[in-house]
Amino acid sequence: MIYDILEVFKKEYEKSGDGLILGSYTLKDGLYVKINKDNTLEFFESKTVKREKLFTNLDGNQNSDMKEWFIQRDYCSNVIETAKSYDAPIKSIHNNNYLTLFMKSDKFLDVNIEHLKSKLFLTVLNFKNFTNKKDKEIICGYQNRINIFSRKKNVVKKYQIIKNNLEQIKQKVKDLDIKNYIKIFFDEDIEVYKQESEIYLSLKVFNKNEYNKKIINSIYGLSNSNMGLNSKKPFLENKTRKSNIPFMIQNEDALILKNFFDWLKIQPYNQDRTLDEEHFFLQKHSSNDEAEITDFDYIPTKKDDVNKYFSHIYVKNYLELEKDKKLISDYEIKELWQLEDKVDELFYNGQLKYNYYKDSKDIKVSDFLSKELQSILFITKFTMINYFKKYDDKGFLNIIEKYGTQLIINHYMNERVFKAKETMNLKLSIQGENMDIKQELQNLRSIFENEEYEQLSKDEYLFLAGQWAYYLLSLSRADNKNKTLAFAEQYFKAKYISKIQDILNNDLEKFKHEISLNSKKIRKTIALLKAYENNEKISSSGKDRFLVGFMSKNIFYESNKKETNEEIK
Repeated sequence: MIYDILEVFKKEYEKSGDGLILGSYTLKDGLYVKINKDNTLEFFESKTVKREKLFTNLDGNQNSDMKEWFIQRDYCSNVIETAKSYDAPIKSIHNNNYLTLFMKSDKFLDVNIEHLKSKLFLTVLNFKNFTNKKDKEIICGYQNRINIFSRKKNVVKKYQIIKNNLEQIKQKVKDLDIKNYIKIFFDEDIEVYKQESEIYLSLKVFNKNEYNKKIINSIYGLSNSNMGLNSKKPFLENKTRKSNIPFMIQNEDALILKNFFDWLKIQPYNQDRTLDEEHFFLQKHSSNDEAEITDFDYIPTKKDDVNKYFSHIYVKNYLELEKDKKLISDYEIKELWQLEDKVDELFYNGQLKYNYYKDSKDIKVSDFLSKELQSILFITKFTMINYFKKYDDKGFLNIIEKYGTQLIINHYMNERVFKAKETMNLKLSIQGENMDIKQELQNLRSIFENEEYEQLSKDEYLFLAGQWAYYLLSLSRADNKNKTLAFAEQYFKAKYISKIQDILNNDLEKFKHEISLNSKKIRKTIALLKAYENNEKISSSGKDRFLVGFMSKNIFYESNKKETNEEIK
């Protein structure tokens, strides 16, 4: 995975450099101080107001040029992680060079100059406190740069300026009541910043330098990105090699990989990422200002080509739904993202995409996410990610067939009746069902008129049973909606036709005082349903047949002049 990513990211980084990252980089909230060449101080503030990032001077005026100046220097001056700060284990200094000073406001107000002198300025003056053999191997490559007299003179000069201005800046922090970061920058060329940061990064870019191996002129070590190796993670060790680390990476590649994770960290939360002509699916998890890859796949199909191979879905209004007394039009889904939106909106009540990448413990039951929907989401969301993000359609239709009906019932039981019907239309369309509800109802009318018709087919039985069940339940005068829904749920949970028969008989007994048994249509229905003797297990498609009957226009509400006249006689 790592080398697959590096191969592509290198090409992009060679073209754009840090600009690839800086385009989306944001400054943390806090006070920003620029120390000019003449040692004067300029103060700026980065803050978030109503989710909008603002960078202003202390008069409240925004300054985009200064913001870019700080962004470039801020990015290359941060420590990789606080555990790799120069004053670890205290971890209060969060910058990696002598041209900056980054601290949390509470730590900054308490810090004394001696701590900064010993842990920051004397450290970077000559790096002599790095006494470990592996550290020395790295420092050796930078000795010519470190020992330049003008550089050492500049380190001492910057220390003196910080010392002379420390209390003034502390007072400004108090006056402005800054609660987050204090970041101090010296006015130096960006290339000087990068040169100084390079030394720190070479020292800290690996997980632990004790694992490093020098091979010819290159240093190889354990990547610090998306990897850790300590006593708590013995399962990551390679037990069959002399070196127990999982894999090694060259120092130049480790730096590029660090840049990649910097890029990944600032991307919108948990989406698939496209780099150059290649396409990777990367699922990231962000915590403690770090990005971790939790899922990775190479996608052989380019994102732009996906819809070329997507089979259009014609969504038919099978149930003849109406909105504002007008029949809803059929529509066509022409692209994969449109199908994803519809599946999310209808099957999952808008909870699929929102919860794609959340840990199970973070997916909570709510007004929009019932306990049952939550359970189905846990089971099915990875198949949906595979289809909609990785373009692997294996399993998608199985999920729709296996769980789609449950999701429709879930809508109904949560009083989202119209959405249940919309979802049924979509399910039947995805499955390519050839169903004509008008014709089904017309067939029932013909059956009622046919004196000799004595035996229903299974499909006819399930459709008529759905019609009859809905009609019986509509006669309920229960004040409690939950009670009526509980009656309906019995039908939805039935696994065998005999169970539906039993429930229909019970409901007929309950509501017979509301029914006109003189009606030929009703007498015929009761006789046909009771005459059906095939006690089969109800398949998923069979349950859909029942639900279509249950949710379609109900034939028992149709007026029949001929029947009415017969009843009057």
